Amino acid sequence: MGKKNRGRVSHIMEDFNLPLDRDILQLQDHVIRHRRWLHRHPQTGFREEDARDYILRALRGMHFDRITVLAGTGIKAVLRGTCPVRTLAFRADMDALAVPEKTGLEFASEYDGFMHACGHDGHMAMLLGFAQWLSENRDRLKDNVVLLFQPSEESVGGASPMIREGALDDPEVDAIFGYHIMPEVPQGKVGLKAGPLMASTCEFGIDIMGKSAHGAMPQKGIDAILAASYYITMLQGILTRKVDPLSQALITVGKLEAGQARNVLASRAHMEGILRTFDSRVAESIKHDMMDLLAGLERSFGVTTDFRDLVYYPPVVNDPEWTARVKEILPGGMFYPAHPLMIAEDFAWYQQKVPGVFLFLGSRNEELGYIHPLHSDRFQFDEEILLTGIQLDKNILLGLGGIVE
Repeated sequence: MGKKNRGRVSHIMEDFNLPLDRDILQLQDHVIRHRRWLHRHPQTGFREEDARDYILRALRGMHFDRITVLAGTGIKAVLRGTCPVRTLAFRADMDALAVPEKTGLEFASEYDGFMHACGHDGHMAMLLGFAQWLSENRDRLKDNVVLLFQPSEESVGGASPMIREGALDDPEVDAIFGYHIMPEVPQGKVGLKAGPLMASTCEFGIDIMGKSAHGAMPQKGIDAILAASYYITMLQGILTRKVDPLSQALITVGKLEAGQARNVLASRAHMEGILRTFDSRVAESIKHDMMDLLAGLERSFGVTTDFRDLVYYPPVVNDPEWTARVKEILPGGMFYPAHPLMIAEDFAWYQQKVPGVFLFLGSRNEELGYIHPLHSDRFQFDEEILLTGIQLDKNILLGLGGIVE
């Protein structure tokens, strides 16, 4: 596979001391083929028809008890055990990003302007590999297993509609596991942490309406740009004076549109931003303060305002008991103490319903040049790590007694 994944024989056990079972190693060609096909066909949230159809074809060649399409482009596959004590779910996200690819890979995106720049092609390939292993070992399976291929993690969130349409029901899921390929974690390590791991996000939009006037006669108008600038500046005052310094929180306004001409007061300003915290109660308190600040803006500047929630995810909070179990199952030397990140993940919605554990699958490899961050147009990873993810799924199932050894 080499620096551009072009055929180098895997040395993952030798280089990174990751124990891979023979039956997992035998999946390598299939998993790489899945990953490369999926990488060439990236589609954004709720438009993942190519990936959905590809995954359905693969699953229908296996021995699952039920395969269902959820949320338009999502998939739920159920394999029932012989004497189930519990039902374990494993989830992979499916969507790509509107990022023009610059990796130079021979299997680069065939769709101009779109790319799997967040590793979701790898997540799907790992879950397909695990599906194949489960199918080949279904006679040994004791517990029920549910595989969830979920659309639209990157945009409005596909987890909620998946849940509404029965992702965690029939059979009722007892715990759920998910991975994210992570370039901040060294290859060969698995980042894990009990409690808050990834932030909640409130993505908001605000319109500020003023009154246009000649720029040389500002007293005859209401300047929406001035009001918007004041508001953006005062948002940081909420964080520094209204929030406990020990509570991690941030507000970023990343988009501001206003004005039509250099000599005309803007009659409208539109901004969009994000609010991130690790505590939903802190987020609600900050949102209350943001609304109060808008009310004060209306009184002070004479503008009218409109606040809209665009997207909300709760924080990813790993269940302490299940996280401890997973840590015990990890082979020696693989554990990497994960630090909380301000990025968000809609895996959190599953954790609102059932205990869950989200893990970071390390992909940083400076020797091979895999150092680019998530969402970079050059993001890439060593395909060897895909087998590591499948091995971990197998180890979790074995460690919890869900399959006969």
